Amino acid sequence: MKIYIIGGGSSGWMTATTMLTKFPEAKITVVESPDVPPVGVGESTTQYFRIWAEYVGLKDEEWMPACDATYKISVRFSGFHDVDDTPWQYPFGTPNINLPHPDVWFWNQYKKGWSNDKFARDYWVSAECAEHNLLPIKHPGFNIKKNTGFHFDAVKFANWLRDNKCQSVNRIIGRVDDFERIGDDIKYLWIDEKQHEADLYFDCTGFTSLLNNSEWLDYSDWLPNDTAWVTRLDYKNDILKKDMLKSYTQCTALSSGWVWTVPTFARIGTGYVFSSKFQDHQSALTEFSRFLKYDTDGFRKIHFKTGRKKEIWCGNVVSIGLSGGFIEPLESNGLLSVHEFLMKFCRMWKPNTTQMMRDTYNKAVSFAFDGFASFVAIHYALTQRRDSPYWRHVSSIRYPDEGMIQAAKITMLEESHNFASKLDWRNAAGDSLFCVMAGHGWNPFNDVIESEILFHGGIPDDSHLNSWTHEWNHGRLGVNPLEYYNRTLYAV
Repeated sequence: MKIYIIGGGSSGWMTATTMLTKFPEAKITVVESPDVPPVGVGESTTQYFRIWAEYVGLKDEEWMPACDATYKISVRFSGFHDVDDTPWQYPFGTPNINLPHPDVWFWNQYKKGWSNDKFARDYWVSAECAEHNLLPIKHPGFNIKKNTGFHFDAVKFANWLRDNKCQSVNRIIGRVDDFERIGDDIKYLWIDEKQHEADLYFDCTGFTSLLNNSEWLDYSDWLPNDTAWVTRLDYKNDILKKDMLKSYTQCTALSSGWVWTVPTFARIGTGYVFSSKFQDHQSALTEFSRFLKYDTDGFRKIHFKTGRKKEIWCGNVVSIGLSGGFIEPLESNGLLSVHEFLMKFCRMWKPNTTQMMRDTYNKAVSFAFDGFASFVAIHYALTQRRDSPYWRHVSSIRYPDEGMIQAAKITMLEESHNFASKLDWRNAAGDSLFCVMAGHGWNPFNDVIESEILFHGGIPDDSHLNSWTHEWNHGRLGVNPLEYYNRTLYAV
């Protein structure tokens, strides 16, 4: 089988690595354009990146030092619920499932006035340690090789995959001048005026989406962010680095969007994601610069569009990365869609592909992608901010009833105290939804529900929860990230 991957970068070389693992006998070619410069602002993943990494045989000690990679144990949000609110987290790892269902926690919040950030810190050791910038490597319930995502240099990562996992892959530096299509299939490509033919094509050409002629479904009406100013920050010295190299991704809301802070080992990648409908580019740059209060090596502007292809797999073309869809960087969904789409393709592929197979794949990845989008939307939909036109707008949007938006609406209306049982507490959907809703200060309990609960016998015993919350000793459980890296991955 001949496979052509059009486009390099993280998407292209992750695709090549995956296809080489799935089809070791295939003839694989990656075509990289000489005209497309890498973005290279730092990359952040979820913990599910590890499933893909294990499949293709990546070892932390091999690739991480080469890519300035660090471990990520949580995402911390500031200013999303209200201006100057208490920061809250969406942590990684497995919550302590021996504790009562979250309805017990929300009952305590209602009765005792617990703060928004307390939910994640009560159930996840990673959240408690992240708040003190520690890696919980001493906790028996935390596995740093399984319960972490990553921060890394995306350009170095793509190059490392190319040089270390894809030595047998043919590489062409050139331009796709033209192609011949028969129906949805690509028959031939002309690259620098030479004809090329393959059985399967992966479109990794970004928003150009050169080969996939499927319809683009636009999400901008309910996900309005479309621009980012990006830059890098140097650590300058080890004293600053010890404090600035966090164990989590920081997301901070500003007047018309939010700022990401991604600490790699060498430097910090940061950017301001905003909507140009509510803030002009110069004003956004000024606000971002004031927020940083730190010397940078200059700013770059990136435009993006939110949405996805109606069909990710169309004919003999599969779109991976930006060519298939993009939401925005919140919750690190960019690479999430890359490895999720690739893994689903590997599960679906058969030598004699039928249209039903393609339809099944497209339904599965579209469902997943819409779920990512709705999860991102919840971060805005539940805000109490009304201090700018942007925040007033996102709080007034009629979001589509897709994925977790629908689950959130159902959960908010549930008239039983046992609302948590409507979602599986032991899966990612339950974890993430409860973290975001608690962080936004939402609580299902009120005086009416209290009467109903008391009538039916009262809230379950919460003594186990209370005892657990008093057991945290972050100083005993964790270590500073820089200290850990200096004696392990980055030891001289």
